Amino acid sequence: MSGHGHASGGGPGTTLVGTGGAALDPVTVTVVTAALGAAVLLAGYGLALAQLHRRGDEWPAARTAAWTTGCALAAVGVAVSASAAQAPRPFTTHVAGHLLLVMAAPLLLALAAPVTLLLRTGSGAPRAALVRLLHGRWARLVTRAPVVAVLEVGGLAAYYLTPLHTAAHQHPVLDVAVHVHMAAAGYLLAAVLVGPDPVPGRPGVTGRAVLLVAVAAGHAVVATLVHAHGLPGAGGATADVRAGGQLLRYGGDVVELALAVLLFAGWYRAAGRGLERERRRAAAAVSGHLDRPGVHAPVLPERAGHER
Repeated sequence: MSGHGHASGGGPGTTLVGTGGAALDPVTVTVVTAALGAAVLLAGYGLALAQLHRRGDEWPAARTAAWTTGCALAAVGVAVSASAAQAPRPFTTHVAGHLLLVMAAPLLLALAAPVTLLLRTGSGAPRAALVRLLHGRWARLVTRAPVVAVLEVGGLAAYYLTPLHTAAHQHPVLDVAVHVHMAAAGYLLAAVLVGPDPVPGRPGVTGRAVLLVAVAAGHAVVATLVHAHGLPGAGGATADVRAGGQLLRYGGDVVELALAVLLFAGWYRAAGRGLERERRRAAAAVSGHLDRPGVHAPVLPERAGHER
């Protein structure tokens, strides 16, 4: 998925894969695999929705749209990163794919509430296993704010600021593993911050805001270091690497701004619902008091002054 700085042809970034006498470009294999993976995710979500609809249950259309768009962006991100080996500006192209795959797509997938959908449509042993997982010690550990921050920023820093970037490019399996980690960390961050799915031990709004600020600062530091010093072992920051560092910084800012808007919009809605519940309770208390024998509604002073 990285493909930084290699020309097409017989270079290490374009080794052909033999298939019984035929040869397939690894980029093609990666793109086809990503498309198939997205299709499987879409099909699974669609089957669960069909089950809900057969029962007459409703499901927000916005969540379905978020899942569909998230799967599409993830597949496009893989394709863009894989094609970076043949692009005229390979590192910039790689960063664009990175932003789609590990930041934008995870946010949309988290907003689609897949865990809630599974809980509503699952049954028997699979559903019980999911419930145990959500309430288990492991889930409570990985959803703690410091752990989420380390997984998110640590993966990004290790990939762009250490020799891991070069090693991942040389070993495709390692490259896939690193990107899977970063995509999973991005999903976890979005789920904890703004996702509608149940999250064990989710911090309050203040704790989540602090988490978002810390992660955004970490992203900015990594992108700034890439822009200033380039990639490890690449001989300094070329114009292409500097442009990639800028894209990494400002593209990340856009996603983090979206997270902030969603976080505080959710807080505003929750506060409004809380006030409405308080009003209903107060109105019910007054109504119950007036229903008692011998209790009459108070006469307002301004109204009493006009009575004859």
